[in-house]
Amino acid sequence: MTDDEIAAAAAARPLVVANQLSEHPGAYFDVDAAKRALRAIESFKHTRGRWGGTPLKLAGWQKLWVILPIFGWLYHDEELGLPVRVARAVWVEVPRKAGKSTLSSGVALTMLLADREIGAEVYAAAGSLEQAKRVFDDAKRMAQTSKAVRGRAEVLTNVIRVPRTGGVFRALSRIAETAHGLSPHAAVVDEVHVHKNRDLIDAITTGVGARTQPMIFFITTADDAQEGSIYDELHSYTRKVAEHVVTDPAHYGVVWAAEDTDDPFSPETWAKANPGLGVSPSLAYMRREAEKAKSTPSYYPTFLRLSLNIREKASTRWIDVRSWDRVAGMVDEQALKGRRAWGGLDLSAVSDLSAWVLAVESKQPGVEVELVSRFWLPSERLEELQRHLQVPLAQWAREGFLKLTEGDAVDYDTIEKQVLADCKHFDVQWIGYDRMFAGQLVQNVDRETKRGVKVTPISQTFLGLSPACKELDRLLLEQRFRHGGHPILRWMAGCVETIADGNDNYRPTKPDRRKSQARIDGIAATVMGLDGYLRRPKAKSRVAVGF
Repeated sequence: MTDDEIAAAAAARPLVVANQLSEHPGAYFDVDAAKRALRAIESFKHTRGRWGGTPLKLAGWQKLWVILPIFGWLYHDEELGLPVRVARAVWVEVPRKAGKSTLSSGVALTMLLADREIGAEVYAAAGSLEQAKRVFDDAKRMAQTSKAVRGRAEVLTNVIRVPRTGGVFRALSRIAETAHGLSPHAAVVDEVHVHKNRDLIDAITTGVGARTQPMIFFITTADDAQEGSIYDELHSYTRKVAEHVVTDPAHYGVVWAAEDTDDPFSPETWAKANPGLGVSPSLAYMRREAEKAKSTPSYYPTFLRLSLNIREKASTRWIDVRSWDRVAGMVDEQALKGRRAWGGLDLSAVSDLSAWVLAVESKQPGVEVELVSRFWLPSERLEELQRHLQVPLAQWAREGFLKLTEGDAVDYDTIEKQVLADCKHFDVQWIGYDRMFAGQLVQNVDRETKRGVKVTPISQTFLGLSPACKELDRLLLEQRFRHGGHPILRWMAGCVETIADGNDNYRPTKPDRRKSQARIDGIAATVMGLDGYLRRPKAKSRVAVGF
């Protein structure tokens, strides 16, 4: 890449970059491996449109953010005695008209023909056979017009065969029964958002165990905000890797998208979401789409999703994890002993996470409160919930951030004992709670605390929660609190979304625990504790009166 190409590609940085490739033990960047993959892809030709028949030259953003990292980062596998790729799952999310089919076809053919894999099975998979064949047919035309492929591969109607290596490339549909028993070396999963169930994707991702360095290449546009879908699961997982909530060097992902606060009709916003703006898509195309969205309100959500990659829904993501990380700091519970504190309780109904968070008056200069966070989970639910949420609950439990209680249901007695112990350690002024599940526990706490702790239910409404939400925003903006970098609270801060009522009030939205991979118990408890902090008696200021 030239200096100009690198500068242009760097300017087209994705909104989300999930890149832990260099963190794999022994990882190193192999320039020759990256160049070899790039040469293989660019040996093909465009197959359609105004560039049809011309050599395929990848855009700078495709090279810098996709091809070079996934093919260049290697590590030496001691068992095999070979260098192998770090990346095993690749998530590329970009608006329509960005050249997804061309890029994915080039990747698929490279994995089939230039990856030195004997008996490589490569698949194009999608929600329908017609969709899957778009990638396959594009790759087939590339193979037919390539001098390098001629004589090496048999390009047939429904399959590309490589007799010398035994490799095959074919299309698969959502009929998962056809996929079981396969051993993919590579798969391109197109438009993940149209997959109505996970069967085909599960069959592919679980079938790679016999391969040395398999790659599943997901390439998609945003969905219409369906919680619990396979798209939602993989998109959320990519964000978790990007934010280091989970550690997974084998999962690489990039997401280009505008944000809810961006002006959707601004060319700057178009460029933010579309790294190839001006080429693919063209400016003329974006102007037409924007005008259509302006004049046809029913088309506006479609424009946001397909052209700006915005998942249009009523709720919006609340806390920027980068801002959250800036106020991590150190929280020393012993140093805070006897300080005034305001607590919030968010308890699980039966068998999920429960949270107790204290906002403790700080001694640090410029810091108003420090958060002391505690979380519980029934031990028998650990493995199941860890698989569902895709976060390292077992690791957090080993490190002491999560307390496991016996059985498969929440142990209110254990939580009650901790709350009472904290009331003795800190000068707890207030305990706010959601009355839905905390009835008996808070009655016991109210009876046992004889120092005048105010125990009060917090209405889970806009008017009940909005003031404390705004207080958290203020403390975060002014960097006036510390949370100690608690990993569970950090994960929840990155998950939490808010919904507004149109009257400058907003509140966190509770995720559907059956479908969603998000949990916000810790942030909900923080908000309820801050409600007490916000209502604390203020010190009277002395005003000098002069004549």
